[in-house]
Amino acid sequence: MKYKQKDIVEINFLLPNFKFKPHLAVIVSNNELNEKEDFFYLVLISSKDYFSEYSYPLSDEMITCKLTKKSYIKCHILTFDKENGVIRKAGKMIEPYFSEMVNKIITSIF
Repeated sequence: MKYKQKDIVEINFLLPNFKFKPHLAVIVSNNELNEKEDFFYLVLISSKDYFSEYSYPLSDEMITCKLTKKSYIKCHILTFDKENGVIRKAGKMIEPYFSEMVNKIITSIF
């Protein structure tokens, strides 16, 4: 598969208001699952800080790309997509921040 866990990609994200909008997202599912299922799970990146208790703030040292606005991973807003749904790859999330974000997703949802 062309895209891997930790990649930051742009997709047409289905938002909670049931409208699609291009957004950056982080691929969170592992590469083995991505290959077997032929799709991957992603978590939304947004410049909006609503529901801050479910947000993971991003900074430049956490990722390999530059964001134009202060951004947050919305740990309670996930989706899935296929390779052909990716508009572009923007960068990658770096450890240990990726693992911290995964833990935040788990505590936010479960």
